Parts: sequence; structure tokens; C-alpha cells
Amino acid sequence: MVTSDSSPERIATPFSQRVLDDPLPKRYQNLNVGEYSGTTDPEDHLAKFENASLLQQFSDRVKCQMFLTTLGRAAQRWFKRLPEGSIRRFRDFHKVFLHHFSSNRRYHKTPWSLFSIKQGPKKSIRAYIKRFNQVAIDVPNTTTELLVSAFSQGLNDNDFFKDLVRNPPTNFDLLIERATEFINIEEAQAARKKEGTVSISTTVHEGAVAPVHPPRGPCGVPPPPRQLERRPQAV
Repeated sequence: MVTSDSSPERIATPFSQRVLDDPLPKRYQNLNVGEYSGTTDPEDHLAKFENASLLQQFSDRVKCQMFLTTLGRAAQRWFKRLPEGSIRRFRDFHKVFLHHFSSNRRYHKTPWSLFSIKQGPKKSIRAYIKRFNQVAIDVPNTTTELLVSAFSQGLNDNDFFKDLVRNPPTNFDLLIERATEFINIEEAQAARKKEGTVSISTTVHEGAVAPVHPPRGPCGVPPPPRQLERRPQAV
């Protein structure tokens, strides 16, 4: 008696059979991390996915299945070209994903690049903090002492800088907290200056004097006096 194998034919996929056999949780939500198009930093996408999957408490193999759903069209084509059964755990997926898209990684600056940031002569403390933080976020493994030192050296010779010299903060978070007081003062002074400028402009407008027109004629010179007509005398 000949028996036929009625089991469905296995589709070639980079996932191992163990990954495919791990069922999805009964109640799960699609991860709102966006699609990876293949043109941005892969580490940023992985970090968002890891945080979202941690909240869902996905198992390691379920993470493989869910991470695949976050790949855009170009990244999906890359995935299909991976060797069959090569991804047995999420660590495998993580490794090949970073390796393939490594050229899109954001350039990480060195801690010493923070010392090149200077507060412009007309820049506010708030603007300087924003610019400093934008650079600091791309500097890995920096210490709070280095952040405080680089930030202080980049400040103008203002009241905030003098306050930091008199009483150096113990960490960067305290420095930012103390900056709030000086930001409030700086912005209040700017608002007062603006109000004063508007007040002076309004006063001048309200007390404006009507313009005086010069006399008509060339170069403003009055016309010569009119000559009386002389009549002939009778003889």
C-alpha cells in the first residue's frame, strides 16, 4: 500500500523551522516602530524595535517573526536572499541586519568634539543647550565630568558662566537645572527690551508733527516782488 505525504510543502525561508514553529501570542499588538527602508541608521531601528518588543514580552523566536514585519520593501528583498534556515534566533537576525546596512550607520563623534561647541556672541543660553545636546547625543560613552567641562568652556563670559566657576555642579543634570534660572532671567530681559522698543515706537508715532512744506519755487527762494505799472503823464 502506497501512502502519500499530505503534509504541506515547506517554503524556503531564512528562518529555521524552530522559529517558524514558535506561535505568536494570542493577544499582541503590531509594533508601531515604522518600516526600515534601508537608508537610515539600522541601530536606531533596532533600538526602537527592542524597546517595543520588550513591552510586549515576545519570546526570542517571536521577535524574529515580528522584526521581519518592520522591514520595508528594499529590506524585505535583502531578507529573501539570506541563506535558507540561517536565522535560528534573534541574535542571528540582529547580526546580519547590522552587517548588511552598516554603511548607513550614523557617524559617532568623539568626546573631544564637544569642546568645539561655542556659544555665539548673540546666542541665548537656551539655544546653546539645544545645540550642545544635539551633538552630545552622538557621542557614546561620555562621562558627566566631561560633559560639564565641555559645556562650561563653551559658554560666553556671562553671569551663568561665572556662577558655574564659583560653584561647579557635580553632574550635568544639576547644571541644566541651574541653567533654567538664568534662562528665565535672560528671556525676561529680552521681553522687557522688546516692550520698550515697541513703546518708544508708538510714542513717536502718536506725537508726530505734520511735515512743513518748503515754499514753492526753485530752490525754495520766494518769487521777486511785483512791480507797479507806471502810467504816462498828461502834457
